[in-house]
Amino acid sequence: DASAHLTAQARQLSSFIVLIGKIASADTFEPKYGMIVQNKDDFRVPLKLDTIPTPKEFKDAIESLSPEQQEFCKAWRAMQLESTLFAVCVVQIKPLLERVLNLPPESLSKEIKLTQDLTELFIKYQIPADLLSAARTEARPSTDGSQVVAPNPADQVAEVKANVEAMSSLIAAEEQKQLHDAAQTAAFEGLHTDSSS
Repeated sequence: DASAHLTAQARQLSSFIVLIGKIASADTFEPKYGMIVQNKDDFRVPLKLDTIPTPKEFKDAIESLSPEQQEFCKAWRAMQLESTLFAVCVVQIKPLLERVLNLPPESLSKEIKLTQDLTELFIKYQIPADLLSAARTEARPSTDGSQVVAPNPADQVAEVKANVEAMSSLIAAEEQKQLHDAAQTAAFEGLHTDSSS
């Protein structure tokens, strides 16, 4: 019994999204499930494969049924056939991060820590991209009007880094406050329990 598996492995400091779904039309992929694979993640998912009868086998199998039963079987087969084109799509995360953060392509390629911090803020804390992104600046004419000046990629990356640092500081301060509040609550409950006994 040969079985099929979907396997995904990420190298250290790399990440991507694996989407599984079906091919709905010649140019449409309909994702059903997805997961992020990052930092040496390794997973293997068994795939259950069923063989669908050929058109002739199907016709032979239903010819002795009543017309109503045949219609039902044909509708069932149509549903089976519409979802038989299983598809896997792998999406690289860095290009998507660059796009959503208003950064030029390849600007995060050497920014490993920044990329990891961004991924954590997006996934763990659900921080909206607009709080971390660089200001959208389009190419504009120079002050004397003689040339077009494009935004400086290094400045854009520095702006995203500053936004990430500010958000990380805010989160760290909030976590400290929650720990302090929990410690005070525990101390108060301990005092309350001691005084009542």
